[in-house]
Amino acid sequence: MYGSILRQLRETKGRSQAEVARSVGISAAKLARLETNQRGLSVEDFVLITETLGERPGNLLPNDLGDIGHLKPLIDRIASVPPRSLAPVAVIIEQAVLLDAKPPAKQGRQDRRPSRQAARKARR
Repeated sequence: MYGSILRQLRETKGRSQAEVARSVGISAAKLARLETNQRGLSVEDFVLITETLGERPGNLLPNDLGDIGHLKPLIDRIASVPPRSLAPVAVIIEQAVLLDAKPPAKQGRQDRRPSRQAARKARR
C-alpha cells in the first residue's frame, strides 16, 4: 500500500525513479520493487524516500488508521533522526514489536513435564 503512495508522490513531484533512488542511496530496481509492493518497505526506506521527495512521513499516512493513528507524530519524529541513526531506530522498533507479540500457544505433550518413565531414563 505505501509503495504506491510513494510512487504517486514521486510522479506528482515530477521525479524519476533513478533520480530518487540515487538521492536515497538505493538502486532504481529496489525503488521500483518498493513502489510496486514487491518488496517490504522498511521504516528507514519510507522515511528516506519521503524526505527526499520533500514531504513529512506522517503526512503520507491515511487519516483512517484507526487504532494506529497515534503513530503519525512518532513517524514525524523519526523523520528528524539523522540517516546514519535510522538503522538502529528500526531495530529498536522491531524489538518493541516482538516484546508485545504473544508467544505461540504450546500444544500436545511437549508443553507438559516429562513422563515418569522419561524422567527415570534421564536420571540413568
